[in-house]
Amino acid sequence: MRRARSPATAAGQKLLSLAEGGHNTRLSAPRRYGKTSIILRLLAEADRAGLHTVHVDFYRCVTRGEAARRIEEAYLARLAGPLRRTVSALTRSWRTTVKAQAGGMAVQAEYIRQLDNQHLADLLDLPKRIFAKSGVRTVVAFDELQDFLRIDDGLDGLLRSKIQLHRDEASYVFAGSEPGMLDELFNRKGRPLFDQARPIPVGPLDGDDLADYIGARFENSGRDSGAALELLLDLARGHPQRAMLLAHHLWEQTNRGQAADEETYQAVLDAVDRETRERFERTWLDLGSAPAQRRVLAALANGPQSLYSKTTLLAFELDKSAAQQATQALIYGGDVMRVDGRFVIVDPLLERWLQRTQH
Repeated sequence: MRRARSPATAAGQKLLSLAEGGHNTRLSAPRRYGKTSIILRLLAEADRAGLHTVHVDFYRCVTRGEAARRIEEAYLARLAGPLRRTVSALTRSWRTTVKAQAGGMAVQAEYIRQLDNQHLADLLDLPKRIFAKSGVRTVVAFDELQDFLRIDDGLDGLLRSKIQLHRDEASYVFAGSEPGMLDELFNRKGRPLFDQARPIPVGPLDGDDLADYIGARFENSGRDSGAALELLLDLARGHPQRAMLLAHHLWEQTNRGQAADEETYQAVLDAVDRETRERFERTWLDLGSAPAQRRVLAALANGPQSLYSKTTLLAFELDKSAAQQATQALIYGGDVMRVDGRFVIVDPLLERWLQRTQH
């Protein structure tokens, strides 16, 4: 058997090689495809290689002030000594300026807004300050980038103005949960971030690699994944997070010294169904204002033929134009992807839920 490795290891090592060469990258993958795990692996490898590392998570960030705070806290969490003091000094100077401003509430609010803009710009330029003190490159990971760029329309321009001047000082890794949006930002000519980061696809995991990894983990704990492993792999379809979720429940259902069988696997499905039901019900409710997207998902899960076939369109009360628009919206949001020329639901457990409920 090959040595079992964490699914994030190979991708992390590839990203490190690119970062050391001064390349900016972006992880292109649907949600729950292990992007954050890959980022954490990259940063761990970069730490061992002697680089500075920063991980900023912009999940649900809604203001420039909040974005600035998250960047500041990310640097403070990863740096020490003189470099940490460099970040603290920048923040102290900003707070002193805010306190010194006189005027009414409206004046104060506008002044603070302007300072938020400047503070954010200064924080985005921190790799230059760090490099000036240490002579060492910083690997900066911006996670859930779409939430940062949604704050207002000018932020992609601000980000471009900084990263293009950090050729020696920093390498950037961008990731987000809406691949369609990020593809548009980085691939559309005329957008500030066009061609600013090399896309690194994060596709489904290889079944043999998953089998080795999961099987080895079971064996190390005195268990045997048995006949249930193939059933698990068939359902997971290489989806990183879903494969690990199923494997976790399989491990819990398998006693030490025993092998998992089909009965064990059914217990796994029952447990996973209970765990994910509420989440999928919420997903379905959130699509209440987009009935065509609901129908496309139902068609992809249950349709007898290809999505745009007359049989499928008729069965799910769709016309081709509406189906195409709904499919593109689902791809944009990361719920659907195209594989080998056909559309598939990204989350195999959501597909299973739709198959069980849409009859």
